[in-house]
Amino acid sequence: MKRQEAKLLGFDIIYSRKGELVTERTATDISSLKKYFTKEEYNILKTVLRSAKTELDKIHNRIEADLNARKA
Repeated sequence: MKRQEAKLLGFDIIYSRKGELVTERTATDISSLKKYFTKEEYNILKTVLRSAKTELDKIHNRIEADLNARKA
């Protein structure tokens, strides 16, 4: 059975047993999905993913800055 959905973007906050806090952003290369969308749908998807990546990177940077401030 073919899947009807795909995870295109993810953001995790991971706490390791060593006491390390890590953020991780994963993104899927959607170029191979282009054939499944109209041109408009594909362009909207690209725009949404680009915007979401930018916002998630801001969150990552904020968390990193907060953690670094606590170390000082």
